[in-house]
Amino acid sequence: MELSVCGTLIKLSVDTLIAGVALIVSLASLGTSIFSWRRAFRPLVTASVRTHQAGNEAIAYDLVLLNSGQIPARDIKISTDSSLLDAALGEDASADNKQKWLACFESDRKIHILHNGDRTSCSFGTTEGKTGGFWRYKASIPVEIAYSGWFGKKYTEKHEIQIIDSDSFTGFMWAK
Repeated sequence: MELSVCGTLIKLSVDTLIAGVALIVSLASLGTSIFSWRRAFRPLVTASVRTHQAGNEAIAYDLVLLNSGQIPARDIKISTDSSLLDAALGEDASADNKQKWLACFESDRKIHILHNGDRTSCSFGTTEGKTGGFWRYKASIPVEIAYSGWFGKKYTEKHEIQIIDSDSFTGFMWAK
């Protein structure tokens, strides 16, 4: 096969064409791999409300932060809008209880490092019935988790946590 480029005649064999196509496919594959690696090679911090202990009348909760990413996360802060937080509070939201169970949202609180695959938690209040306890049962709270990766890149994750028994997604289960 002959190809004319700028008046110069270039002779291409089938082997040369196959090698050229293979080079193009390899470069595209390398580019895709680098793009995927850059998106996956990062910390990924999420928060959830987990049942610490449940009984006939009350449920005690923990707030759990988990780094399910590939590298450690640094300087993790969790925040929320205080007006939305107030809507989730129950009848037992005294000033003393707010100080204990909302300390995780204070601006000066941060987790300095959370290794990949690791988790940390804190106590996060109680529910009693639908409105008793510190939280209203099934209340949702939008939160923002801000953190840095190991190499300094900053990330922000927004999602909702829900005050619900994590031992049973329906609220019904066999007695233990």
